[in-house]
Parts: sequence; C-alpha cells; structure tokens
Amino acid sequence: MKVNRKPLIFLLLLFVTAALLLWARWRPAQRFDLSAVSTSDFRLVTWNVGYFAITANKNMRDLDVNEVSNVLKAIDAQVVILQELGELLQATRIAGNMGTNWQAYSVSTGHNGQVLTILSPLDVEFEEDIICGGRATKGVTIQDGINKSVYVLGVHSPHPARGMAAKIASIRCSIEHARTRSEAIRLVAGDLNYNFEENRSGGLYTDILTDFGDGTIAAGETYYAHTRIDHVFHYPKTLTVVQDESGMVDLDTRIADIPGFRDHWPIVVSYQL
Repeated sequence: MKVNRKPLIFLLLLFVTAALLLWARWRPAQRFDLSAVSTSDFRLVTWNVGYFAITANKNMRDLDVNEVSNVLKAIDAQVVILQELGELLQATRIAGNMGTNWQAYSVSTGHNGQVLTILSPLDVEFEEDIICGGRATKGVTIQDGINKSVYVLGVHSPHPARGMAAKIASIRCSIEHARTRSEAIRLVAGDLNYNFEENRSGGLYTDILTDFGDGTIAAGETYYAHTRIDHVFHYPKTLTVVQDESGMVDLDTRIADIPGFRDHWPIVVSYQL
C-alpha cells in the first residue's frame, strides 16, 4: 500500500514554521511600558528595522514606513537611531510622520544599499559621518532641552558573516571616536552584532567599560538564543539609567507583504541627565 506522504510533509513544515516563529518571538528581556518621558530625562531608541530573510535585500520596505513611525511615536523618545532603512527618503518620511520639529540625519553605510539615520526634534549643533570597519556611521551633537550637549553616534557594525575583524574594528573605532569628543555626555548606540556578556572578562567589552557604561545590560537578552547584540553605551559611565523607563518594545507578529520577519525589536534606554 502506497502511503501519501504529502500531508505529513505539510504538517512537518507547518510545525517547523510555528516553532521558528515561537523561537523568534521568545525573548526574556525586560519590556518597555509605553510612557511619556519625564522632562528631566533623555530617552533614546535604537532599532534595526530590516528583516530576517533569505533574500539579498533585507532592508526595510516602503510599506513599513507608517507602521515604524507609529511605533516610534508611542515611545516618546528624543532621539531615534534606525538601521537598515532601504533608502534616504524613508528616513525623511518617518521624520515627517513623527511631527513638524523632527529631522532626519542620515548616511548610506556603503553596504547593500543600507541607510542609517538619527531622528530627533531637538536642535542639532553638529553632524558628521565617520567610516568605521568599512561602514559609514553618523554622529550628531544635540541640545537636550536643558542646556546640555549630548553627542550621539549611530552605528551598524558588520554581521559576523562578513568577518569578525571588520565587526570588531567597527566597534573599536566607534568607541574610540566617541572618546575623542568633548561633549560631557556621549552615547554610542546601534546594532553592533556582538553579544557582550555581563560576566565576560578581558578583551573588547572590558576595554569599553573602562570609561563607558552599558545602558542595555539591565534590559537583558533582547535577541535570539539568549543573546543581545543591540547596544547603547554611555559616557560618563556614572550616567544614571532610568530602569523602569527602559527595555525592549514588543512587536506584533506579521509576515505578509515582506520578505521575512523582523528579528530586531526597538530597544529603549532612558537616562537621568
């Protein structure tokens, strides 16, 4: 008797897909509860808005501009850093959706058409582009509203598949550049593609923590397989993180009309300046 294996194969594929979705969504990180930012606090968001997909182009599609804008508006941040936009115009459109005072400060990273942008409604005194690890990064100096200048460096380090050397060079270069800045407060944030572990001694992480603090350590594991690769480092290291106004933002599951699913979720860090 010949057995029809097609239903079994279909069920197996269905099971694997469901398991993959559950695995992709389960993260033990601290969640961010939507709340208005305090007048004395400074809130930053970093978010890689690209997709986990088997296609070559994993950058954000135009159809996600409004959805991303709505998520960001609800977070009520003063600074937003986005990685893996598909084009410069997307950053401008998101800034327009955020409000009349919002501006986009963007750079093409030089890899697969990806765009990195820093969005803010605050006054920007200075902006620059720096090449680190073969990728362009964006730096801006922002007036935080209470007469303090904050230097923000947005980074998207190369994926490990591109080589560990390039990734580490990107991170080291970004941190070293922030060290040379004169602003009293400096933030280095983005998708660094590096799993910094709290108990790891020696090497790159220890070097960073000599004068920078880890703003996302308390949020926990915000990426797959008990890892965290989206980071915010702050100078001085004594800067206070408002823990109950920080964490990861949950996103709804959605597969239609995009080449894959979002593997990064927004990471929020609020500082008491």
